[in-house]
Formats: sequence, C-alpha cells, structure tokens
Amino acid sequence: MSMSAIRQLGVIGDLHSEDVRLRQALDFLSNEGTCDIICTGDIADGRGCVDTSIRLLKDHNVKTVKGNHDRWLLENKVRHVPNAHHRETISEASITFLENLPTQIRLNTIAGSLLLCHGVGENDLRKVWPGTERMPVERSHELDKIIDEGEHRFLINGHVHFKTMIHFHNLTLLNAGTIKGDMWPGFTLIDFDLRLVRAFRFDTDGSVFATKTTKLDPQPNHQVWSNTQSFSGNWDPLLLFDRAEN
Repeated sequence: MSMSAIRQLGVIGDLHSEDVRLRQALDFLSNEGTCDIICTGDIADGRGCVDTSIRLLKDHNVKTVKGNHDRWLLENKVRHVPNAHHRETISEASITFLENLPTQIRLNTIAGSLLLCHGVGENDLRKVWPGTERMPVERSHELDKIIDEGEHRFLINGHVHFKTMIHFHNLTLLNAGTIKGDMWPGFTLIDFDLRLVRAFRFDTDGSVFATKTTKLDPQPNHQVWSNTQSFSGNWDPLLLFDRAEN
C-alpha cells in the first residue's frame, strides 16, 4: 500500500473464503495498475480456503479489517453457519493473521480521509439502511458520531453484501458488497481523480467484466441525508451494480 494520498482504490467486499474469485479480482486490479486495495473482511466461512485467501491478501498487500465471521471463528462461536470453518482446520499463521486484523483502518485519499470497517467503526454487526419497501430502516449512532466529528469524507464497509452508496451532507458511505454467491458478486474500483466508482463482476467462465460506472458525488436525483436519524424509510437505493444482470 502506497504512503502517498490514494488516487485509485480497489475495493473488495466480504470474502467468505472465495479464494478463486479473490485471485481473479486481484489479478484484474493489478493489471489495471491499481496499487492500493482494501477488503472489508469476513475472510472465514465459505466454500473456499481461508489459508489461500489470506496468502493472497498478504501477497498483494491488501489492507483488510476483521469481520464478524472472522471474530466468530476465533471465538469458536456461531459455527452452525453454512460452510463454517474451524480453528483446527486453519494454519497457525492464518489464525495469527486473523487475530491481528484491526476493526477499522484510516486511509488518506486525494479527496479526503477514508475509514474502512466491516460494520460501522468498532461494531462489526452494525448495518446502515435508509429504509425501503422490503427492508426496514437501520440507523446507527456510531455512524452519526463519525459524521458529526467530520474527520472522514468517506466510509467503506461490508456486512450487508449489497453494493450501494449512501450520501450524507458531510460523508459518503459505500458498501463493498461481497465476492461470494450468485447475486451480483464482484468488486469496485474508485477513481478519486475522476470522481467515479467502477463496478466489476465475475462471469460464469471465470472472466471479469465491467458492469456499471457511478459518479462518486451526489447527483440531483440522489437523496442526501444529514445523518441516519433523518432516514425516512422511502429510499430508492443507489446501486453500484446493474439489476438487469440477473
């Protein structure tokens, strides 16, 4: 990870040990010349290999935070989830890596400070959702505090597996989604120079293709909130993928 202010940032969401797709995403981003890459965690609990996933993260110097599934694995809790991993099947080096993962990382971009976390801040289970017909409002005092403090211009998180962007007056939240499953699996590339978010997904043949480009800044048709307490429950989600793909 470079020490200068970030101009382009590769964003990989919750992994769930999808080591094959992780390799594809990292190879693609490397070929794009992307030096700075982040991941929202949840390395554990999935169909692939935790050890291989961690080795890839290390090899590509990916800045990664600890997700709730990683914490659960270390605590030997909630092991009834599908495709759960267990400490005894993972190398000691990988266990040490997971134990040492931070819950949040602060990064400097040319457009302002960015906070990477899994949920919101130290709370790896916190969801944020302005409310739609199908999903109720999810407010967060943790996020409201971050907004009020005004230290960060961007917050990137995971956990809800849904690539979207929520605009507040003083902060933009981007959810990185996930690379697992069949519902919009992919990753994103943020260009802070051009103020664009480019989304990519995995094809059935193992290739990667571009899906949608979204402006980073709020547009006239985008809702902008003061904080999560102002959520009204009638949000039209700003998607970082194309629904028509499925």
